[in-house]
Amino acid sequence: MSTRSRYEIQLDQLLEACFDELRQMPDQEVLAGESAAEVRARADSRLARATQEAGRRRLIAARAEVARDRTRTPIAVSIAEARAYIARIIQNANYTLAARQLEEMPEEEILRLYDQLRELEDQNSSPGQ
Repeated sequence: MSTRSRYEIQLDQLLEACFDELRQMPDQEVLAGESAAEVRARADSRLARATQEAGRRRLIAARAEVARDRTRTPIAVSIAEARAYIARIIQNANYTLAARQLEEMPEEEILRLYDQLRELEDQNSSPGQ
């Protein structure tokens, strides 16, 4: 449960007072001479632009992530080395990794898990994180 700051409480009170005042105003005064259809059309247009911009930003972020993944060179490691590394990580209290039967795991799964763990390790050791 988070504790709200005094400023958050004051802001909530201010917004509630503004909304109450707005609810009590006559429609003609709120619309300031515009028709409801004009206001609705303008709001729809803003929402469409905001949705388009959010999609554009998500696409840029996804492309940057793909580019990062492409530049990341996979580390050549043997299955035995990957198994040993995963076995060490399983014992590390900093990682929560379900107990695994490494001998029964398919090789591609071991290599995928190894790559994920190395990536997490790189992220945790990089400055600014």
